[in-house]
Amino acid sequence: MANELLIDVGLTETRVALVEDDRLVHLDLERPERDSALGAIFLGRVRRIEKGLGAAYVDIGLSRDGFLGRDDLVEPGDKPIEQCLHEGETVLVQVVRDPVGEKGVKLTCQIALPGRFLSFCPYDAAVRVTKRIAQDAERMRLAAVMQSLMALADQTPLEVTARLQHEVSVRLQHRAGDRRSAKPVKRAPERRNGDERRRRMGCIVNANADGVSKEELFADLERLRARWIAIEDRRRLATESSNVPAELWREMGPVGRALRDYVGARLDRIRVNAAPGFAEARAWLFEHAPNYVARLERFDDPAGLFELFEIEADIAAALGRRIELPSGGAIVFGETEALTAIDVDSGRASSRGHAFEEQALKINLEAATAIARQLRLRGIGGIVVIDFLHMENAAYRAQTVNALREALKRDPAPHKVLGMSALGLVEMTRKRIGEPLATRLFDNCPTCDGDGRLPSLPSVLAELLRRTWREATSSPAGGKLEIACAPDVAALFDDELRSKLERQIGAVVQVKPEAGRRRESFSVGRLGR
Repeated sequence: MANELLIDVGLTETRVALVEDDRLVHLDLERPERDSALGAIFLGRVRRIEKGLGAAYVDIGLSRDGFLGRDDLVEPGDKPIEQCLHEGETVLVQVVRDPVGEKGVKLTCQIALPGRFLSFCPYDAAVRVTKRIAQDAERMRLAAVMQSLMALADQTPLEVTARLQHEVSVRLQHRAGDRRSAKPVKRAPERRNGDERRRRMGCIVNANADGVSKEELFADLERLRARWIAIEDRRRLATESSNVPAELWREMGPVGRALRDYVGARLDRIRVNAAPGFAEARAWLFEHAPNYVARLERFDDPAGLFELFEIEADIAAALGRRIELPSGGAIVFGETEALTAIDVDSGRASSRGHAFEEQALKINLEAATAIARQLRLRGIGGIVVIDFLHMENAAYRAQTVNALREALKRDPAPHKVLGMSALGLVEMTRKRIGEPLATRLFDNCPTCDGDGRLPSLPSVLAELLRRTWREATSSPAGGKLEIACAPDVAALFDDELRSKLERQIGAVVQVKPEAGRRRESFSVGRLGR
């Protein structure tokens, strides 16, 4: 089955679709009015310390201050936040989550610069390898390679560069059959910033590094080191000029970001529909992955890239509450502020006894695969509770949980799946990174403010009548009362209802429909005698 990267470049929006096994699994989009700061690095200024939350609010130049928790500081130890930071202090931070609802961006001081095969961590000496690489032997190889490349990370990047370039040169000479001993490179004296020794640096090796040579890893590391040096230079200039807050580095655009994240052994083809996007993709591939240039295609079909590959239909399905399964079952999504609840529905399945257990297992296994794909596609993060179909067979329950874990292995977002309870509930967490897909494509309904519900007309009318009675009895009898309400509520006041109300309160009632009002919004006021 095909694994493709589809890049749709429009006048006002660029969309990137990752297709695995002919199914859409990830959608990224970028618009000028929705400028994401995810991954950007800022030199910010602490505006406020919240001791109760164990956090600080940092001004980074955006419309809202960023949230920096104590655990996101570099080596906070056991000290409270107020002993680690003080108001007015400058701090280097990176955005790890875009704004969600009324919350601003989430920040961290634990910087991680993403590359093609690894993320460079200047404030963390550890070398970690993602568990998404299945083979233990390959993870051990990558860890050993990167530990050798990072062995001098407590020295300056320039010194590390000289040593590593020499090591790679010797290795290449050996492969070419040149057995001559290489002349050792004289080490430069250690550079220090005053009396402060440079921190040890580390990295996180990602899934794209599976099977990659030491030379390719070294090249990626060199690019990231050079980027970090440039960031430090910008930080120094911003500090010296008191230009704080200041943006020091921002992620590349959607085309380059997609190629960096997804170009790998599993990718069969890259299709781009517009000349600027094609040129950008081609330039990136020539520099970073020349072996993949042949897989790049310019797409010129007037039918449209996403329409021809049925991506639009997959997007529409991902925005709905219900997803049908091949066996006749379905999964239903319900999202709240605290968590996302997913119900697995048996649908048309009507078997009983052992036959139902078999049918329930089949539906649950299909649901596990579909849920893993939908979580990634919808951008759902936080706590997720899944209500699978109830099964008495313990082996079937374990098989369902294992199927969910297996399906989530290709999800780049960190996640954790707990076991299944006696009620058939599976709890899991998935790291929230960017905005959910629905938030990026929809605005809240102005009528219901995103609740998805409208109060019924009878309930609104009953409350309005009670409010009118209270207003009438709180002041002298007689005169006129004006009721301002939505047009559909005003339409309920026929002659009979108005007459009954006027006799009850002893005053004339005037109903004024206002087109801009929400259904549950109304006002009652006295006009005079």
